Amino acid sequence: MNKQRFLDELNLRNIPCDELQADQLEKFMRHILSWNEKFNLTAIKDEESFWEKMIFDSAIALTDLDLTDKKVIDVGTGAGFPGVIIYLLNPKMDLTLLDSTGKKIELLKEYAKENGYKYDTVTARAEDYAKVHREQYDYVIARAVAPLVILLELCIPLLKEGGTFIAMKGPNLEEEFAVCKKAFKQLNCHIHKIIEDELPESSMKRNIIYITKDKVTPKKFPREYKDIKKLPL
Repeated sequence: MNKQRFLDELNLRNIPCDELQADQLEKFMRHILSWNEKFNLTAIKDEESFWEKMIFDSAIALTDLDLTDKKVIDVGTGAGFPGVIIYLLNPKMDLTLLDSTGKKIELLKEYAKENGYKYDTVTARAEDYAKVHREQYDYVIARAVAPLVILLELCIPLLKEGGTFIAMKGPNLEEEFAVCKKAFKQLNCHIHKIIEDELPESSMKRNIIYITKDKVTPKKFPREYKDIKKLPL
């Protein structure tokens, strides 16, 4: 995928992106690829694959979604995906990038400073951050971080009542949903909708799951990560 194909595919999905934003995305890509030589931030190292599997794959989080003036957190952002991508496409959001790896967060913090971007960066484990920032966000987004049953317990406590968790997933949702019924009930949330898509050139299937928080999360959640992983809800 090249930049023009990227713009064409976003246009088909009614996701706005002007030339300046496309240039900003390209600059970020080259920054990450440059740093990748030192820090191994991503396994994808050629620009065409990066446009499709990192930038486009992040941008589709904005399908049917306007985050203007919304308080958003990207949990497990890694090298800034999808958080920095959706910020560059929708810069009037109040965005926090959260990751437990300090070197990645420092890179994103410095990049914001260099370019005048106004997103926040936090180095912390998701379960620890959620315990002290409960019910604060309109949207929580996570891409390729963990199984859905684990993500629900980490992310739903961060949402305001009525807020939305956007889980960006690949195929085989049935297997993930099969073990999530108890989690949805205990965490007071439900699936609002699922948008199916695919990466245009590699044809890899994608599912964007929109999960609505119905009421306040019980204070016992999230548990310690070792307990979440050992005994998922």
